Amino acid sequence: MTPMGFVEEELAELWRGLLGVTGVTMDARFTDLGGDVRAAERLASLVREALGVEVSAREMLEAGDLGEMARRVRAAMEPPPAPVAAARTREGPPPLSFAQQRMWFMQQIDPGTTLYNVPAILHLRGALDRAALERALDRLVGRHESLRTSFPAPGGRPHQRVAPASGLRLEWTDLTGHAEPEGEAARVAAEEAALPFDLAAAPPLRARLVRLAPGEHRLLVTFHHIVVDGWSLDVAFRELAALYGAEVAGAEPRLPAAPQYPDYAVWQREWLRDDVLAGLVDHWRGVLGEDPVALEVPTDRPRPAAPRYRGALATRAIDPALVRRLRGFGARERATPAMTTLAGFAVLLAGWAGVTDVTVGSPVAGRTRPELQDMVGCLINMVPVRVGLAGDPGFRDVTARVRAAVVDASAHQDLPFDKLVEALVPPGRRRGFAPVFRVMFSYLKEPPPLAFAGLERAVLDRQGPQGTAKYDLSLYAEESGEGLALTLEYDTDLFEPRTPAALLAAYEATLAGAAADPDTPLSRLAAIGSGVPRTERSAYVDR
Repeated sequence: MTPMGFVEEELAELWRGLLGVTGVTMDARFTDLGGDVRAAERLASLVREALGVEVSAREMLEAGDLGEMARRVRAAMEPPPAPVAAARTREGPPPLSFAQQRMWFMQQIDPGTTLYNVPAILHLRGALDRAALERALDRLVGRHESLRTSFPAPGGRPHQRVAPASGLRLEWTDLTGHAEPEGEAARVAAEEAALPFDLAAAPPLRARLVRLAPGEHRLLVTFHHIVVDGWSLDVAFRELAALYGAEVAGAEPRLPAAPQYPDYAVWQREWLRDDVLAGLVDHWRGVLGEDPVALEVPTDRPRPAAPRYRGALATRAIDPALVRRLRGFGARERATPAMTTLAGFAVLLAGWAGVTDVTVGSPVAGRTRPELQDMVGCLINMVPVRVGLAGDPGFRDVTARVRAAVVDASAHQDLPFDKLVEALVPPGRRRGFAPVFRVMFSYLKEPPPLAFAGLERAVLDRQGPQGTAKYDLSLYAEESGEGLALTLEYDTDLFEPRTPAALLAAYEATLAGAAADPDTPLSRLAAIGSGVPRTERSAYVDR
């Protein structure tokens, strides 16, 4: 099933509150869940209030399911750009997209970096057909040009070079009989994830199948971020399951034609210019102002002259009972779980840094058009979410402010982050440490279930942060059953391990205080964060 984007999640929250239901999936139908004309009229009003778009009650009722309703809402959000062609006539090598250009540049600065490696592990239990899996991987790579793309740069000007579909070599490691197969498998996975890619030489993708015991395997697949993002992983492994099933059955897979990323890169550069580009830049200038400065949190060590992107991880699990209370609060306030948890993080940062204006970076999917939903490639973008906290608001009000900021950022997510920096940040501050935000927040849903023919179990582990550090702090909140798994990636040049551990404890305490009384004022909630160890107190980095 296609994963939910921002609009789908927003609509699902509105359905739950309006219809009094719990599980809302992409194929859920409004009328089947009790929606009638009056409910549709109320929903249209809520959509207008939440997203600032006009969609009639009739359109709400006529939409077949949640996915169709989301498409109608997106169509009303702004004048649609020209469609991404399914197969453009290519005149010369395709250019890099803006996101690819940023990552290619970072790789040139440090060719041996693994900062943008994206490892994934597929846990497989049951009678696996190894040959069928290898053929399915071959077909997957053949379907998506992004997985066959390298990035040569003659004269320093990179472009995409798509190789013919020639098969992907599936490396093999057999740990049957090993004294500690789980530990050795983890070591092999870490080793695979830590190998750099040569972007110019070959497509940045490798795969290894590890057998721990009969009927127990791990498929290790490592990509470079330049060819995939988190959404792409869900698409790719969902298709891999379908392709494997077809191979086992000796049948042709039933998959639609795949949209190709090089076409998207061409389209993006044709569309994102002139008035479209100027309008987006003007909007973000209004949000951030000229020459925005990054929130500077207290650090344990002085900031070095240049970032080295060395990181480590701190983890913590949030109790399911607290998560349920937060979700109940969010449903009443028409706020997604991502919004309520981000609101708690903003409160924590405000108390710790002693500020009333917090800007946090957050990833957005970049899949604002229907034809991009099943594309494998790097469409992700980073947007600044700026939240003003003046006036000692209660947590309910903070959540409303976060919600408004997230909705606004999502509606204007098409401006590539590099273009935002280029337009708003003076040249002297563009290099080195991130100039607009140095703290990142990402809310992750559990990977969708996978069904591999004949196997008892297939679970995708999106490895997430790997102990490098793109920012000072990056908080990942990932759904884990009924609970929430927190991972805080931190820059080891700046922080001792005790500080991120204390931050996570303070974050949980902040969320608990907010859930107990959502009208608790910021000053009382922020006092929790003010107790986190610090060696110095500063508000914003010097210009």
